[in-house]
Amino acid sequence: DGDAAAMPANVDGRLKREDIADVEDDRAAARADEEFDDLGFALPPEGDVLGDSNKNYARWFAPKAVRRRLRFEVCLQRFAGPFDWASVPKGRLKALLRKGLPAEHRATVWWSVLGCENRRQHDPDGYARHVSGLAVPRTAAEIERDLQRTFPNHRLFRMESGQAELRNVLQAFANHSPRVQYCQGLNFIAALLLLIMRDPERAFWALVCAVDNLGVEGYYTHGMMLLKADMSVLSAELQLRCPKVASMFRREKVELMSICSQWYITWFCICLPGPTLLRVWDTLFFEGFKVLFRIALGIFRRAEEEVLKCGTFETIMERAQSWPRNMVQHNELLKASFKGVRTFRRHNLNRARDEAFSRVEAEELLFRQARKQLI
Repeated sequence: DGDAAAMPANVDGRLKREDIADVEDDRAAARADEEFDDLGFALPPEGDVLGDSNKNYARWFAPKAVRRRLRFEVCLQRFAGPFDWASVPKGRLKALLRKGLPAEHRATVWWSVLGCENRRQHDPDGYARHVSGLAVPRTAAEIERDLQRTFPNHRLFRMESGQAELRNVLQAFANHSPRVQYCQGLNFIAALLLLIMRDPERAFWALVCAVDNLGVEGYYTHGMMLLKADMSVLSAELQLRCPKVASMFRREKVELMSICSQWYITWFCICLPGPTLLRVWDTLFFEGFKVLFRIALGIFRRAEEEVLKCGTFETIMERAQSWPRNMVQHNELLKASFKGVRTFRRHNLNRARDEAFSRVEAEELLFRQARKQLI
């Protein structure tokens, strides 16, 4: 993108009245009979199998959710006033986050465990500067194109005001992270952070801190070499943890990249049901990138019976998207991912990632050299 001429961003960080349609008009544009869930996503119609499954599981899980909320409130009452959640003993906080956060506390806890406040204090004008900075035309065009595609079933992003806020977050991130600028997938992550944080500046800092803390910038840079390396590591882990699934994929010549790359690029943002995704991010933002591997393995463990019924390459590829979408039972997925995947040590995973990345890097170099010789 560096060879493209820069141009002023089409937003200045503040929503201009003349550029935004009246909110009441936007609301009227939505179907009058439509219902939305607690996050603002349109609910499926009555009789939808997955929608009904979500409702039934929510009812079943409600008493457990109440007990967990009470335990969370007890923990909260031990502190006088605002405090840093990251200062809570690691083992205790890890257990608390794995149980899931109450919705009204999620933004505060994520902000704290990601270290957003420290980051913002080091650069208090950072968001305003980046959102009003020069925009590379191609990057701005890519962001603009994806705004309409980002959660079209959410009432906020059907409105010009919601799309403007998302545009600001993505443009600010593009200017803050020139190596990445923008990559498809970040739009969904930024959108969900915007829904939870309820403020574009806080969503921006949460996105910056999450990408840095997870160490996944390489998912979004040219060649996506870190993503390719992680798919290689996941393939090896799948062989160890779900050998029957791995054996079928190998027999049918199924590449995990074709199934799981979207999971990792979006941090499961567009493949898991909403309540399940929020439970995953509760742990992800504290425990780090290792959770991506745990959840991927948990999905395969939970869906193993369905996977083994596929039999052919075509059937596997046809049904693969349904496996994470069917993970309505979030508590069971978390159990399969954490209790079911034991002895998953960070230093072993880091070593495997480094080795895989070196292989991918060497392959990329050979490919470029061979291509140069052909030219």
